[in-house]
Amino acid sequence: MKKIIKLGMAALTALTMAGCSSESEDVKTITVGISPDYAPYESENKKGDIVGFDPDMMKCFEEYLSDEEGVTYKLEMKKMDFDNIITQLQGDQIDVGISGFTYDSKRKVEWSDPYLGSSQVAVVPNDSEIASVSDLEGKSLVAQTGATGETAAKEVKDAKVTGLKNVQDIMNALSANQYDAAIVDLGVAKNYVKSGEFKMLDESLMDEQNYIIAKKGNTDVIDKMNTCIKNSWLAMIMLSCAKNMVYLH
Repeated sequence: MKKIIKLGMAALTALTMAGCSSESEDVKTITVGISPDYAPYESENKKGDIVGFDPDMMKCFEEYLSDEEGVTYKLEMKKMDFDNIITQLQGDQIDVGISGFTYDSKRKVEWSDPYLGSSQVAVVPNDSEIASVSDLEGKSLVAQTGATGETAAKEVKDAKVTGLKNVQDIMNALSANQYDAAIVDLGVAKNYVKSGEFKMLDESLMDEQNYIIAKKGNTDVIDKMNTCIKNSWLAMIMLSCAKNMVYLH
Protein backbone atom coordinates (compact mmCIF):
# COMPACT_ATOMS: atom_id res chain seq x y z
CA MET A 1 0.00 0.00 0.00
CA LYS A 2 2.85 2.40 0.82
CA LYS A 3 4.34 1.79 -2.63
CA ILE A 4 0.98 2.53 -4.31
CA ILE A 5 0.55 5.76 -2.33
CA LYS A 6 4.13 6.72 -3.24
CA LEU A 7 3.28 6.02 -6.88
CA GLY A 8 0.20 8.21 -6.66
CA MET A 9 2.25 11.11 -5.29
CA ALA A 10 4.84 10.59 -8.01
CA ALA A 11 2.14 10.70 -10.67
CA LEU A 12 0.76 13.95 -9.23
CA THR A 13 4.25 15.45 -9.21
CA ALA A 14 4.67 14.42 -12.84
CA LEU A 15 1.83 16.74 -13.81
CA THR A 16 3.91 19.74 -12.80
CA MET A 17 7.27 18.34 -13.93
CA ALA A 18 6.45 17.40 -17.52
CA GLY A 19 9.33 18.15 -19.86
CA CYS A 20 11.87 18.53 -17.05
CA SER A 21 13.56 15.12 -17.25
CA SER A 22 16.99 14.88 -18.83
CA GLU A 23 17.29 13.34 -22.28
CA SER A 24 20.59 11.79 -21.15
CA GLU A 25 18.74 9.38 -18.85
CA ASP A 26 18.29 5.76 -19.86
CA VAL A 27 14.72 5.88 -21.16
CA LYS A 28 12.64 2.86 -22.11
CA THR A 29 9.83 3.88 -24.46
CA ILE A 30 6.57 1.98 -24.88
CA THR A 31 4.56 3.36 -27.81
CA VAL A 32 0.81 3.43 -27.33
CA GLY A 33 -1.64 3.55 -30.24
CA ILE A 34 -4.67 5.61 -29.25
CA SER A 35 -7.73 7.01 -31.03
CA PRO A 36 -8.60 10.27 -29.21
CA ASP A 37 -12.22 10.53 -30.33
CA TYR A 38 -13.72 8.56 -27.46
CA ALA A 39 -14.31 10.95 -24.57
CA PRO A 40 -14.19 10.46 -21.64
CA TYR A 41 -11.71 7.63 -22.27
CA GLU A 42 -9.51 9.63 -24.65
CA SER A 43 -9.93 12.90 -26.52
CA GLU A 44 -7.94 15.99 -27.53
CA ASN A 45 -8.16 19.27 -25.66
CA LYS A 46 -7.90 22.68 -27.30
CA LYS A 47 -4.10 22.51 -27.10
CA GLY A 48 -4.06 19.22 -28.99
CA ASP A 49 -3.06 17.21 -25.91
CA ILE A 50 -4.56 13.73 -25.53
CA VAL A 51 -6.52 13.64 -22.27
CA GLY A 52 -8.94 11.30 -20.51
CA PHE A 53 -9.17 8.13 -18.46
CA ASP A 54 -6.82 5.99 -20.57
CA PRO A 55 -4.02 8.60 -20.90
CA ASP A 56 -4.16 9.19 -17.14
CA MET A 57 -3.92 5.46 -16.55
CA MET A 58 -0.90 5.27 -18.87
CA LYS A 59 0.76 8.09 -16.92
CA CYS A 60 0.37 6.06 -13.73
CA PHE A 61 1.74 2.97 -15.48
CA GLU A 62 4.74 5.02 -16.61
CA GLU A 63 5.43 6.10 -13.04
CA TYR A 64 4.89 2.61 -11.66
CA LEU A 65 7.27 0.92 -14.11
CA SER A 66 9.93 3.58 -13.55
CA ASP A 67 9.68 3.16 -9.79
CA GLU A 68 9.51 -0.63 -9.90
CA GLU A 69 12.38 -1.27 -12.34
CA GLY A 70 14.66 1.64 -11.44
CA VAL A 71 14.84 3.06 -14.98
CA THR A 72 12.88 5.81 -16.66
CA TYR A 73 9.88 4.63 -18.67
CA LYS A 74 8.05 6.76 -21.20
CA LEU A 75 4.66 5.68 -22.55
CA GLU A 76 4.45 7.64 -25.78
CA MET A 77 0.98 8.25 -27.24
CA LYS A 78 0.57 7.91 -31.00
CA LYS A 79 -2.69 9.24 -32.43
CA MET A 80 -4.43 7.11 -35.08
CA ASP A 81 -7.85 5.89 -36.20
CA PHE A 82 -9.30 3.13 -34.05
CA ASP A 83 -9.42 0.60 -36.89
CA ASN A 84 -5.72 1.21 -37.68
CA ILE A 85 -4.41 0.33 -34.22
CA ILE A 86 -4.28 -3.44 -34.74
CA THR A 87 -2.64 -2.97 -38.16
CA GLN A 88 0.01 -0.76 -36.55
CA LEU A 89 0.59 -3.38 -33.84
CA GLN A 90 1.05 -6.10 -36.42
CA GLY A 91 3.50 -3.91 -38.33
CA ASP A 92 5.56 -3.21 -35.18
CA GLN A 93 4.83 0.51 -35.42
CA ILE A 94 3.48 0.58 -31.86
CA ASP A 95 3.83 -1.64 -28.78
CA VAL A 96 0.33 -1.56 -27.30
CA GLY A 97 -3.11 -0.26 -28.18
CA ILE A 98 -5.64 1.32 -25.84
CA SER A 99 -8.96 2.83 -26.93
CA GLY A 100 -11.81 1.06 -25.22
CA PHE A 101 -10.90 -2.33 -26.71
CA THR A 102 -13.26 -5.13 -25.71
CA TYR A 103 -12.59 -8.82 -26.19
CA ASP A 104 -13.23 -10.28 -29.62
CA SER A 105 -11.79 -13.67 -30.56
CA LYS A 106 -11.52 -12.51 -34.17
CA ARG A 107 -8.87 -9.97 -33.17
CA LYS A 108 -5.57 -11.84 -33.33
CA VAL A 109 -3.78 -9.94 -30.58
CA GLU A 110 -2.55 -10.43 -27.03
CA TRP A 111 -5.03 -9.28 -24.38
CA SER A 112 -4.23 -7.77 -21.00
CA ASP A 113 -6.28 -8.40 -17.91
CA PRO A 114 -9.46 -6.25 -17.96
CA TYR A 115 -9.10 -2.82 -16.39
CA LEU A 116 -12.68 -1.51 -16.67
CA GLY A 117 -16.18 -2.89 -17.00
CA SER A 118 -18.59 -1.27 -19.44
CA SER A 119 -21.40 -1.96 -21.92
CA GLN A 120 -22.68 -0.96 -25.33
CA VAL A 121 -25.77 1.24 -25.23
CA ALA A 122 -27.98 3.16 -27.62
CA VAL A 123 -28.06 6.96 -27.79
CA VAL A 124 -30.89 8.78 -29.58
CA PRO A 125 -31.85 12.42 -30.12
CA ASN A 126 -33.83 13.91 -27.25
CA ASP A 127 -36.99 14.17 -29.32
CA SER A 128 -36.81 10.56 -30.53
CA GLU A 129 -39.76 8.25 -29.90
CA ILE A 130 -37.37 5.31 -29.44
CA ALA A 131 -37.71 4.30 -25.78
CA SER A 132 -36.33 0.76 -25.54
CA VAL A 133 -33.89 -1.61 -27.22
CA SER A 134 -36.80 -3.42 -28.87
CA ASP A 135 -37.72 -0.15 -30.59
CA LEU A 136 -34.39 -0.29 -32.45
CA GLU A 137 -35.60 -3.15 -34.65
CA GLY A 138 -35.61 -2.13 -38.31
CA LYS A 139 -34.05 1.26 -37.55
CA SER A 140 -30.95 2.89 -39.02
CA LEU A 141 -28.05 2.53 -36.56
CA VAL A 142 -24.53 3.93 -36.60
CA ALA A 143 -21.47 2.70 -34.68
CA GLN A 144 -17.70 2.93 -34.78
CA THR A 145 -16.09 0.80 -37.49
CA GLY A 146 -14.41 -2.27 -36.04
CA ALA A 147 -15.69 -1.67 -32.51
CA THR A 148 -17.96 -3.97 -30.53
CA GLY A 149 -20.67 -1.33 -30.82
CA GLU A 150 -20.84 -2.20 -34.51
CA THR A 151 -21.15 -5.90 -33.61
CA ALA A 152 -23.93 -5.15 -31.13
CA ALA A 153 -25.75 -3.01 -33.69
CA LYS A 154 -25.64 -5.79 -36.27
CA GLU A 155 -27.37 -8.12 -33.82
CA VAL A 156 -30.46 -5.90 -33.75
CA LYS A 157 -33.18 -7.47 -35.86
CA ASP A 158 -33.58 -5.92 -39.33
CA ALA A 159 -31.42 -2.92 -38.40
CA LYS A 160 -29.60 -0.99 -41.11
CA VAL A 161 -26.09 -0.55 -39.69
CA THR A 162 -23.48 1.97 -40.81
CA GLY A 163 -19.92 2.07 -39.49
CA LEU A 164 -18.00 5.34 -39.18
CA LYS A 165 -14.38 5.69 -38.07
CA ASN A 166 -14.74 8.64 -35.71
CA VAL A 167 -17.13 8.86 -32.75
CA GLN A 168 -17.45 12.63 -33.14
CA ASP A 169 -18.64 12.06 -36.72
CA ILE A 170 -21.11 9.48 -35.40
CA MET A 171 -22.64 11.89 -32.93
CA ASN A 172 -22.69 14.76 -35.44
CA ALA A 173 -24.55 12.52 -37.88
CA LEU A 174 -27.02 11.51 -35.16
CA SER A 175 -27.56 15.15 -34.28
CA ALA A 176 -28.33 15.84 -37.95
CA ASN A 177 -30.92 13.00 -37.91
CA GLN A 178 -29.01 10.94 -40.46
CA TYR A 179 -29.53 7.88 -38.24
CA ASP A 180 -32.10 6.80 -35.69
CA ALA A 181 -29.61 5.78 -33.00
CA ALA A 182 -25.90 5.45 -32.25
CA ILE A 183 -24.47 2.41 -30.47
CA VAL A 184 -21.53 3.44 -28.29
CA ASP A 185 -19.74 2.61 -25.06
CA LEU A 186 -21.54 3.50 -21.81
CA GLY A 187 -18.93 6.06 -20.74
CA VAL A 188 -19.04 7.76 -24.15
CA ALA A 189 -22.84 7.80 -24.09
CA LYS A 190 -22.93 9.47 -20.68
CA ASN A 191 -20.45 12.08 -21.86
CA TYR A 192 -22.63 13.08 -24.84
CA VAL A 193 -25.89 12.96 -22.90
CA LYS A 194 -24.51 15.75 -20.70
CA SER A 195 -24.97 18.15 -23.61
CA GLY A 196 -28.76 17.84 -23.30
CA GLU A 197 -29.06 17.04 -27.00
CA PHE A 198 -29.28 13.26 -26.61
CA LYS A 199 -30.76 10.62 -24.34
CA MET A 200 -29.56 7.11 -23.57
CA LEU A 201 -31.70 3.99 -23.45
CA ASP A 202 -31.62 2.27 -20.07
CA GLU A 203 -31.10 -1.26 -21.36
CA SER A 204 -27.67 -2.26 -22.67
CA LEU A 205 -27.12 -4.18 -25.90
CA MET A 206 -23.90 -5.85 -24.74
CA ASP A 207 -22.00 -6.04 -21.44
CA GLU A 208 -18.21 -6.15 -21.66
CA GLN A 209 -14.82 -5.20 -20.24
CA ASN A 210 -11.97 -3.04 -21.52
CA TYR A 211 -8.47 -4.35 -22.27
CA ILE A 212 -5.05 -3.23 -23.47
CA ILE A 213 -3.84 -5.09 -26.56
CA ALA A 214 -0.44 -5.96 -28.05
CA LYS A 215 0.90 -7.82 -31.07
CA LYS A 216 0.29 -11.57 -30.98
CA GLY A 217 3.27 -13.13 -29.23
CA ASN A 218 4.35 -9.98 -27.41
CA THR A 219 3.64 -11.36 -23.97
CA ASP A 220 6.46 -9.37 -22.36
CA VAL A 221 4.71 -6.03 -22.76
CA ILE A 222 1.35 -7.55 -21.78
CA ASP A 223 2.95 -8.90 -18.60
CA LYS A 224 4.12 -5.37 -17.81
CA MET A 225 0.62 -3.97 -18.45
CA ASN A 226 -0.95 -6.63 -16.24
CA THR A 227 1.46 -5.83 -13.42
CA CYS A 228 0.55 -2.17 -13.75
CA ILE A 229 -3.19 -2.89 -13.80
CA LYS A 230 -2.82 -4.96 -10.64
CA ASN A 231 -0.63 -2.55 -8.70
CA SER A 232 -1.30 1.03 -9.80
CA TRP A 233 -5.11 1.30 -9.71
CA LEU A 234 -5.21 3.39 -6.53
CA ALA A 235 -2.56 5.76 -7.89
CA MET A 236 -4.56 6.22 -11.08
CA ILE A 237 -7.67 7.08 -9.05
CA MET A 238 -5.65 9.60 -7.00
CA LEU A 239 -4.37 11.25 -10.16
CA SER A 240 -7.82 11.43 -11.76
CA CYS A 241 -9.48 12.84 -8.65
CA ALA A 242 -6.76 15.45 -8.25
CA LYS A 243 -7.50 16.66 -11.78
CA ASN A 244 -11.25 16.82 -11.00
CA MET A 245 -12.01 14.45 -13.87
CA VAL A 246 -15.11 12.27 -13.51
CA TYR A 247 -15.03 9.73 -16.30
CA LEU A 248 -17.71 7.13 -16.04
CA HIS A 249 -20.31 8.15 -13.48
